[in-house]
Amino acid sequence: MNDLRDHFHEIAGPMTAVDNNQVEADLTRGRRALRRRRSVQAVAGSAFGVAALAAAIAVATSTGAPTAPADRTTAGAPTVQLVAYKGEQPKGFTVDKVPDGWFVQTSEQGYLTIAPEKAKNPGPDVNPSEEPVYNPDSFEDKIAIMLESKDQSGPSREGKKVKVGDKEGVLLKSLQGVTPDGKVPPAAGGDTGWELWLQQPSGIYLIVQVWQGVGLTESQIVELGAGVHVHKDAVQGVG
Repeated sequence: MNDLRDHFHEIAGPMTAVDNNQVEADLTRGRRALRRRRSVQAVAGSAFGVAALAAAIAVATSTGAPTAPADRTTAGAPTVQLVAYKGEQPKGFTVDKVPDGWFVQTSEQGYLTIAPEKAKNPGPDVNPSEEPVYNPDSFEDKIAIMLESKDQSGPSREGKKVKVGDKEGVLLKSLQGVTPDGKVPPAAGGDTGWELWLQQPSGIYLIVQVWQGVGLTESQIVELGAGVHVHKDAVQGVG
């Protein structure tokens, strides 16, 4: 689902101007088609680009005050617990909590990924291109934290308004992934993944993206998001 704009450029030729809904649809159709590739972008000098996000649809439309998210996953009870993070802190962001047994796998000024402990030791027979949890450049089966891309302007769809610490956030359920071979089956219980959008004082949104099947409840996603801190050297990707 990463570097999708590059992917569509390669298979469809130069991009023409389209509205946000069309872009969302294209990103969703290619959500699983390509693993993330690291690319260098000129942002205040040089910084690593951030992958384009999969499009998101509303969990529920809320017009009133922020609500507490349901303490559940689409599959039922929580399958993981959040614990205090004690490892080396990332560059552009710091995190207070991670799922128990998970670690910060990749840390750049534009994004970080949190992966399960098994990703530390892939073994000699593992091919990261076939098992992306071991690939530090992939967001699959992980939690990804980043700022929205420079060509984004907040969530483009309605979502569930939630209280994230002392701020308001928007929780969105990801669309089902699609590849050229057809739709990618969601995880158990119909889980297609989640995105938490949290506006920063600068007006830019922080995004916490949770891959399908990770096992966090909605309230745990909000709790994790409340413990993410954006620092001045964090940068936005392009595309």
